[in-house]
Amino acid sequence: MLSNARRVNISRKNAAMMWGIAGTLALGLSSLGLSAQGNRNWDGQRYTRLEPGMNIMVRTTQPIDAARTDYRIYNGVVEQDVRGTDGNLAIPRGSSVELIARRARNNDEMVLDFESVTVNGQRYAIQTPPKPIVGTGGIDDLVGSIVGAISGGNVRGRSVRIPRDMVLNYRLSRPLEMGVADRGVNRDGYHYHDYYDGRRPAR
Repeated sequence: MLSNARRVNISRKNAAMMWGIAGTLALGLSSLGLSAQGNRNWDGQRYTRLEPGMNIMVRTTQPIDAARTDYRIYNGVVEQDVRGTDGNLAIPRGSSVELIARRARNNDEMVLDFESVTVNGQRYAIQTPPKPIVGTGGIDDLVGSIVGAISGGNVRGRSVRIPRDMVLNYRLSRPLEMGVADRGVNRDGYHYHDYYDGRRPAR
């Protein structure tokens, strides 16, 4: 038979073990809670919103030559995987990208802007298109800004000229929402988002 002292010792050990297990479970649940709060745009399988500040490297898949605002869409692909701040994959390499040449705020320069990215069939774009500056044909803000030096092309100026297979590093300036429909039209073999100028109503 066990002595009273030994029974007390075993009980204390069991209690300590239970407290340890409870503490570990509590810590794990707390971590999950913090993770859920930190990933409010992650639905468990994908991001529902891409936040400003995210860097997306894009390789152009066609030459770009634009000297005026005609709302034509140019194509590219994501050059390398893009991950969120939590490490989850946000945009896999090879995802299709839309680019567009816009006239900047001062109406003197054309700028190659980021328009959208499609990830596993879901299109991410701005919910509200850039607001035109009345009487200028320019826009008040860009969706994404190119960071770093560009060699062999012109992404800003009187005209935009970019060769095929050039890699551009974009940093999002505005959030991109999942599920924004493409309301553009195809014309003469090209795709246009000419609803920006207000002459064609958005559908």
